[in-house]
Amino acid sequence: MKKIINKVGDIISQTVDFLIDKNRQTAYLNRLNAIIEAEQETLSSTYIALGKIHLSAMEGKETAAEDAEILAEIVSASRLRLKKARARYEYVLRYGIPKPGIKIEDTINLDDIDENGKKKEPEDQDITIAYADPTAEIDDDTLDAAIKSTIQEENTSCKPQE
Repeated sequence: MKKIINKVGDIISQTVDFLIDKNRQTAYLNRLNAIIEAEQETLSSTYIALGKIHLSAMEGKETAAEDAEILAEIVSASRLRLKKARARYEYVLRYGIPKPGIKIEDTINLDDIDENGKKKEPEDQDITIAYADPTAEIDDDTLDAAIKSTIQEENTSCKPQE
């Protein structure tokens, strides 16, 4: 009887811990969403201000070049904060909230992240290699036929059209 009560207690404890972690993650993602929305609003208002400066310059009115430079700096800083927030959001969705002492920026190269916070895929990656089954056995005839057909496709696609 005591074992059953301990087992039920462990299950309830694990369930409560899981719910606490999920609530913590949801709150963290909500804070990141608020940051992302604020940065998008900052970018929108800054672009509008830059457009007004550009329009007044086109109309021949005097504009302050330093205002445009300040706004351009704001855009650059806001883009970087937005990129970091989106990368952090993507990280938390995949791996959960990072443990104390771990900086997400150390685990993610921001140059590899696109404007939506997703990891950029290299353009020259051959997906057939990425998804090849390493345990599959291929006989030489099949491999030779595949190589010949690939070479023929490349030759026909590289020919100049007349």
